[in-house]
Amino acid sequence: MIIGLGIDFVNVNRMRHWTKTDGIIQRFFHPNEAEAAFSRGSSSILSFAARFAAKEAFGKALGTGLKGLRLADI
Repeated sequence: MIIGLGIDFVNVNRMRHWTKTDGIIQRFFHPNEAEAAFSRGSSSILSFAARFAAKEAFGKALGTGLKGLRLADI
């Protein structure tokens, strides 16, 4: 059953800043997810942006936004 639809855009420069800020990646991404993104080398920023956009879209599709969700669990 489809509860709703969600779409989201993320500023890539925002992700670039996050990778240079202590604790942000760990707060929003599961360790395995972060490792997979970092393994993409120069494309890691794009991978983080796509993953974060998908997480936000998931919250929108639920109809709750990100309230009550821990992003690293998505």
